[in-house]
Amino acid sequence: MRISPTSNHKEHNRTTLYLIAAVATLMGVGQNGLLVSLPILVQASGINLPTWSIIIAIGSVLFLPAAPFWGHYSDRHGPKKVIVQALVGFMVSFALLLIMSFIGSEGLLPNNAIIAGLVFARIIYGCTVAGMVPASQHWAILLCGEDNQLLAITTISAGLSTGRFVGPLLALVTLTWHHFAPLMLMTIFPFIALMVALPLRGPEHLHARHQAQKQHPKRHPNCWQSPPRALVPLLLVAICLCTAVALMQYSLSPLISQVTNWSTDEITQTIGYLLTLSAAVTLLTQLSVIKKKRLSISSLFKVGGLCFSCGFILFLIPHIVLFYPAITLVAFGAAMIVPAYTASASQVSSHGHGIIAGYISMSHTIGYGISALLASLVFLSASLPIWVCVGCALLCLNIPLFYRQKEVLTTNQ
Repeated sequence: MRISPTSNHKEHNRTTLYLIAAVATLMGVGQNGLLVSLPILVQASGINLPTWSIIIAIGSVLFLPAAPFWGHYSDRHGPKKVIVQALVGFMVSFALLLIMSFIGSEGLLPNNAIIAGLVFARIIYGCTVAGMVPASQHWAILLCGEDNQLLAITTISAGLSTGRFVGPLLALVTLTWHHFAPLMLMTIFPFIALMVALPLRGPEHLHARHQAQKQHPKRHPNCWQSPPRALVPLLLVAICLCTAVALMQYSLSPLISQVTNWSTDEITQTIGYLLTLSAAVTLLTQLSVIKKKRLSISSLFKVGGLCFSCGFILFLIPHIVLFYPAITLVAFGAAMIVPAYTASASQVSSHGHGIIAGYISMSHTIGYGISALLASLVFLSASLPIWVCVGCALLCLNIPLFYRQKEVLTTNQ
């Protein structure tokens, strides 16, 4: 049977899409794997936990300026270059973390020199890896086409969720072999991904760029300018969602302590079970609901926002058994809201897909930063941060409804 060139082209695009999603998986593996390894790194390197937390946060904060920059670069020069440099930065940064941690464990250099090396590693991470998700989403959309944006975004999100699910398990298994084994893997994996990404043919992005230039001949979008006004409500949803999710994670330990008399080890195990359940529900939702287009974008906002809100309300009931359905609802709702506002952002803005993904990534970082500032509320009351989460969840439900009603009114006028 003869296969037509069109069939070959579609098959090539599908293969490339899955390879790009596999590259995005590294982000999830790196983030959660590093967090699981943190207690061991503290013990082995001789650097205390607060210092390690600041070092890790430096890399995350740098996503704020770097993500829009690389998104803009992806629009102008294509996403392949951005992904390649992100993988190189990923590999170099984790290699430096490994080397400096090993030197610290052997006492070969003073702590100040070790900390400086670790900070430098995280600066490399923040300035380069910030482009991985925006460029991956941009490449996926170009492969799938404008009509299948939700499929493209969901495939990359599923890759990230898979990484967040596998990362902690991989770290726990390899830690039994050697306390620096997770860092070793985080150095090897991006090298393998780089060998896979380099032969890939870059997508045809120039036509879309030229079309945009024809429509706006005098306009030269700048990655450092403020986001377009049409994007602001959607970016606010992204900030609220990430604030709520991260704040809930910070609050799990005091919440469980409040309703049980368990030891620290039992609480740690329970948190691990809850986070694993959350990652599994997220991945299952992305594959069974979002990817198969069972709901419209409007329905994703409504159903997702309702489940997201109900999940946090369940956390306010002081019974450990209810925490499992609570985190299930939160994960289910978040898994629907994220692709909804990502796809909506591409529809309402004339900017390129890369810079839009960069703005969204920047909003996620702002949300994580706000949650870190609000985490100290647990010292006043273990349930107080959850009330903040409920407020954020209600905003995630109501902002899109108000935003879409306003769109309809404007169109009718």
